[in-house]
Amino acid sequence: MAFNTIRQSSSDQSAPRRSQLQLTKAPEILQHIQDVLQISGATLLSVTMLTSAMLAGGLVGLAISFRNLPDVRVLRNYIPSETSYIYDIDGTLLDSMHDEANREVIGLNEISPHLKRAVLAIEDSSFYTHEGINPTGIGRAVLANLQAGGTVQGGSTITMQLVKNLFLTPEQAISRKVVEAVLSLRIEQIFEKNEILELYLNQVYWGHNTYGAETAAQSYFNKSAKELTLGESAMMAGLIQAPEGFSPFVDYKLAKERQALVLARMRQLRWITPEEEQAAKVQPLKLGKITSFGSSQAPYVTEAVIQELQEQF
Repeated sequence: MAFNTIRQSSSDQSAPRRSQLQLTKAPEILQHIQDVLQISGATLLSVTMLTSAMLAGGLVGLAISFRNLPDVRVLRNYIPSETSYIYDIDGTLLDSMHDEANREVIGLNEISPHLKRAVLAIEDSSFYTHEGINPTGIGRAVLANLQAGGTVQGGSTITMQLVKNLFLTPEQAISRKVVEAVLSLRIEQIFEKNEILELYLNQVYWGHNTYGAETAAQSYFNKSAKELTLGESAMMAGLIQAPEGFSPFVDYKLAKERQALVLARMRQLRWITPEEEQAAKVQPLKLGKITSFGSSQAPYVTEAVIQELQEQF
């Protein structure tokens, strides 16, 4: 009871002083709050207006860009430029002619299953499940590249790479990446997965002025794309991110490192066994020769053929 009496007495004495202090300071506090609210409100309004303007401008820009996007349906009738070959009467190859791209277009069924799996493993392992873009794959590639201290995996899907090669410039602007994604989604809506993969494997650059799987297989291993082994396919797939830099003609040791990286990725995906991985690593590789810049076996015949073609066409 004494304790309660003392508490009550203490409270009664101090309460008036606190109330007087609060009443004395109240006008100043209210004025401060009012000033803060006015400033915050003005700032918030300014920020909101600026953000809205930027967003509106960005949306208008994107809308204009999207309205002017190329029509991906033209790929239905797309015919890549190819290399022409000149043979003598006995079927002996005398020369080949091409413009900027040395390429021979083939069907997907004419490409080794090893090469198809190797390319998908290192470039886009989720190709048959995504719809053109793959945020998970981009994140995984960024992490792998950071851990390796360099580029070991690409973030773009096969479809996005095809869009970049056929429709867009190589600039790295964010707006271009958005357009790349939009076009990729459109392609996936129109074309079957195998059609996209066939276009890609015939379009992709493999270094030394060789485009497409067939010409690259002939250049690197002197054989058709259908005949490529697992080891050869893994080496070719490893070249795509930097064809000349990883080329076995330039740095064989580095090309072997890339081959091992592709094989390891295929094993991680359980597309090959550890035994197949090891066998492919130790398989002797017989390199061919760069076919893009070979000299003619009969220059006068080549010149005559070119002259006749020019007169006819």
